[in-house]
Amino acid sequence: MTIRFSVGDRVHISPDFFWAKGATGIISNPPPEVTSLSGVWDNGNLTHQEHSALGEATVYWVWFDEPQRDADGDGPYRGGSIWESALTLVSRTSN
Repeated sequence: MTIRFSVGDRVHISPDFFWAKGATGIISNPPPEVTSLSGVWDNGNLTHQEHSALGEATVYWVWFDEPQRDADGDGPYRGGSIWESALTLVSRTSN
C-alpha cells in the first residue's frame, strides 16, 4: 500500500465529504483513546482500514484547525479519522 501522507502534512478535506466539509488540518498519529478502541493502525500507526455501511476506506487521523461537527451535528471535535480519498495535500512536512 502506498502512503500518500505523512505526519505533519497539512491537508484540506473535500467539501463533498460527509463531515468536516472543507476543513483544513494536520495529519497525525491517532490518539491513544482511538487506538484503544480500534486497535493498532497500520504503516507506523498512520493509516487504518475502516469498514462501515458506506464501504471500506483507508483513513488518516487529522487534527482540525477549527473544531468540526460530524454528519449528525455532534461535536465539535478537534480531530477525526478522514478518508484518504477526501484529503488533498496543502503542504508537505519537511523531514
